[in-house]
Amino acid sequence: MWTICFHEFKGLFKSIKSIIIIAIIFGVTYWTADLMTTLKDQLDVHAGKEGYASGIASIVFLLGFLFISSLSHDVINREVSTRTIRFLVTKTSRGNIIIGKYLGIWLFWFFCIFTSFVLVAFISKKFLWWGILECMGFISVAIAYNLIFSIIFPKPAVTMFFGIVFALVFPALSFWIIFSSNGAISWLKFFTPYYYALLGNFYVFINFIYAIGVLMLGVVLFRRRDL
Repeated sequence: MWTICFHEFKGLFKSIKSIIIIAIIFGVTYWTADLMTTLKDQLDVHAGKEGYASGIASIVFLLGFLFISSLSHDVINREVSTRTIRFLVTKTSRGNIIIGKYLGIWLFWFFCIFTSFVLVAFISKKFLWWGILECMGFISVAIAYNLIFSIIFPKPAVTMFFGIVFALVFPALSFWIIFSSNGAISWLKFFTPYYYALLGNFYVFINFIYAIGVLMLGVVLFRRRDL
């Protein structure tokens, strides 16, 4: 499992798309931190330490699904298409393959988010641990969904298309459901990670539990799939 994890983690850094996405995140982080500093100095307002993390949180919540899908949409079906999955299942269990892949992607994003908050800490003079928890809770769910898609759809091209469409539609649909006054659909807000992210405080930990549930579903689906 850990071999698969670290292989996936290192493999993500070799992609040009990964470098571009990391550059975007760091660029937004630096720009937001610089903007918050300017506002506090020129307007003499108390923006609050958490304000420095707003740029990172915004890009994670709005583009997190899109970024993850663009990098890891074929994390499982690529292995199935190239038949390397048959070699993996002779070395470890199917459950370990899914969990190892998940942890590798999770560690990559943790590195990106953690490094972004380190950059913010140089300006805010405070390390915002809670901001990391909020972002990683949401990212954890997005990664789990991405794995599910890669298990369900056999062709990488299909998951790429579906992942992009989902990443564009799901945020808009989630916010519509969350703020809807229609009782017939408002209950669906409990199935979107955006709801718990918006609630803040200790509700962000629900997203970690949510991610584990989706991941376990992925393990069950993969065990039933023909390779």
